[in-house]
Amino acid sequence: MTIDQNARARGFVLHKEARIYFDYVDQRMFGRKKSSDAARGSLILFDAYYAGLMLGLSCRKTGTNEMLDGTNFLASYPNEYEPYREYIAGMLVDAEVTALHSEDYSEQQLERSISKLLQVASPTRLSAEGMHILNLYAAGGFELLRSRMGPKPSDPSNFLIRYQGILKSEIG
Repeated sequence: MTIDQNARARGFVLHKEARIYFDYVDQRMFGRKKSSDAARGSLILFDAYYAGLMLGLSCRKTGTNEMLDGTNFLASYPNEYEPYREYIAGMLVDAEVTALHSEDYSEQQLERSISKLLQVASPTRLSAEGMHILNLYAAGGFELLRSRMGPKPSDPSNFLIRYQGILKSEIG
């Protein structure tokens, strides 16, 4: 996947409709409605990004630059996700290598492509190009999630139950 130099992200960028879709208010998903749901307010915005990302990476679905919000919402992983940064970088590499294997690439070309995605000194372990591609997978996954979710989820419990069903149907 080639990326225009100006389009490369240095942090996490959401799908431009994710905040509205998840009723993002006061640093929390589903923050607009009052409810007795004990889980309300327990999901952070990165959880929405991660849900789209896992679906996008697993289904090998990328979005487009036009789908991305214009600004980063985080420069590095939240504390809860920090231990998984290498795992996420590995999932990105796996998705991209799978895409490259469908073309005729030599081992050296594959290694070069992988090295463009990674930057060990980065807090995310990804280069600017790797971050941008990760954001495209998150946007593509969000599109898939939104199309499969049916009615917009109203609270964390409803979202998580339905998200699990989408994961099962999409990736087995």
